[in-house]
Amino acid sequence: MTKPQVKDFDLNDAASRLIAKNEFDGHLVYGSKKFHTATHRSNAKKDGPADGAMHHEQHDVVRDSGADRYQRIPEFWEDVNECPICGSKNRSFYLSRFALDIYSCDDCTHRYMHPRIKFEKLITLYAKDYTANKVYSSEPQMDIDGVKSTYGLNLLDKLGVPDRGRIMDLGCGSGKFLATAKQHGWNECIGVDANPTFQDIHEEVNGVRFIYSSFETLDTNAIGEGYSAITLWNVLEHLYDLKSIVRQIHSLLKKDGLLFIMVPNVESMATKLIREKSATFNWKHVAHFSPKSLEKLMNDAGFETALMETSISEIENVKSYMNGAWPYSGYGDPDGNFDFITPSFLHENMLGSRLIGVFRR
Repeated sequence: MTKPQVKDFDLNDAASRLIAKNEFDGHLVYGSKKFHTATHRSNAKKDGPADGAMHHEQHDVVRDSGADRYQRIPEFWEDVNECPICGSKNRSFYLSRFALDIYSCDDCTHRYMHPRIKFEKLITLYAKDYTANKVYSSEPQMDIDGVKSTYGLNLLDKLGVPDRGRIMDLGCGSGKFLATAKQHGWNECIGVDANPTFQDIHEEVNGVRFIYSSFETLDTNAIGEGYSAITLWNVLEHLYDLKSIVRQIHSLLKKDGLLFIMVPNVESMATKLIREKSATFNWKHVAHFSPKSLEKLMNDAGFETALMETSISEIENVKSYMNGAWPYSGYGDPDGNFDFITPSFLHENMLGSRLIGVFRR
């Protein structure tokens, strides 16, 4: 199987950055069908996230009635009465998937789940989430994540991180980023994750301190302050009290420290096109960021925007769907009907599947 490669890049050259980003785009490196199968997103039972199936854990809070299909079990849900980003109560219904209702803020363009799973129940679902461990511990995903981690670390360097002293990864998962950061010369690497299935993986990484906790319940006295960088790779969309958490992160960073964020882009071409068929709308994602809503959240907390871009094209998913196939089937565009849709086109127009934002304290 082809291996992704680390590519250096010029921060001020979009074409150079595109080449580097394409190396951690599994859809481009492996092809969508092979990538989904090899990373356990799809399987022979057709019950994986890329098969359009509901996550196994969600059955704890949603029942299949067989008539109206999926219905929420009321005692596990709570209302969200205002936008988590701007506080506006003005909203429009956006879509529904497996009893998850998503609304769009009419003022800041943020999308969010309403109602959402109660936090106490949410933690129990994460403890049962074996899919994430299978996906992120797979060899192709680890290879992709290694290249992606190096890109993020190089981005921090090129944007002027104060030093390579303390770095913390919130929602550290398999620990690939922290292991790469240690190799990159960072002195103190701390990871926080609420999924206990990753703990054994972390204990194999020398020099990485692992804390089993959600960030909402994290004892910040135990982790200290003075971080040169804090990273959240596909984590912010899972968090409830966004404004409070981002302000807390701001206080943990030293002056000119950098906050690196990667989140799903709700305004990506893939998400806007396939909508409720998109795997991004699942029980774990309570917040769905647009470029505008992510930047507003950060700027309101006192951060300055150092860089905003998109990555991960999902281009084969887009072209499969536009050709009338299941978006995650790997069908693609065999006749070249949509050759005009390229990774360059997507990222130049902020239509990639993931938003990357780097913000300075």
